[in-house]
Amino acid sequence: MLIRRAAAVAGVATLLLLPATAAAAAPSDQDTTFLKAAHQSNLAEIATGKLAQQKAASEQVKDLGARWVADHTKLDATLTDTAEALGVDLPDAPNAEQRALARRYQAASGKDFDALWIPTQMDAHMKAMRLGEQEVADGSDAQAKKVAQNSAPVVAAHHGLLEDAASDLGVPSSIGTGTGGQAATSNAPAAIGFGALGLLLVAAALVLLRRRSPAATR
Repeated sequence: MLIRRAAAVAGVATLLLLPATAAAAAPSDQDTTFLKAAHQSNLAEIATGKLAQQKAASEQVKDLGARWVADHTKLDATLTDTAEALGVDLPDAPNAEQRALARRYQAASGKDFDALWIPTQMDAHMKAMRLGEQEVADGSDAQAKKVAQNSAPVVAAHHGLLEDAASDLGVPSSIGTGTGGQAATSNAPAAIGFGALGLLLVAAALVLLRRRSPAATR
């Protein structure tokens, strides 16, 4: 009888300890970094969406701005709840790069705003997609990874809408952000150029070696 009671008490104690153990488990550095950066991205997109509604010349860009505000507000509400559950303190403002870009938006208006906003927003959404992909691949907390997974289709849809707007309005799809960042594809021509230069140098060296070889054997 005593053995049964001891086993029951041990079982109850184990059950009581399980929630405490789960609650004590802290999110990984990757999860924390993702939640903070994704929150800053949402804050930046909400702010820039409001600016687009005020300063854009195109109704298409104004409509995208309204969608940014609605979608990123919804995404951030879920993210904020998750961060609170995991005990992650979130920043209260976008990062320095995002704030610098916001100042550029503030200084532009009309068609100039549209020409700046579309490609730089494509860049911002590419960065957000890469951020989410890294969390899905390397994150450890299921809740944080779910935030990334749920955000992915929304961010991808925004990027597609920006591509359509660039085509419709005749706006370039990439432009320097002014803070060291550019669209992911904008570096491709430079990389290709350096690769081609390297191949030319190798080819020239081979030609020189072939020319010298007969002379060396005489």
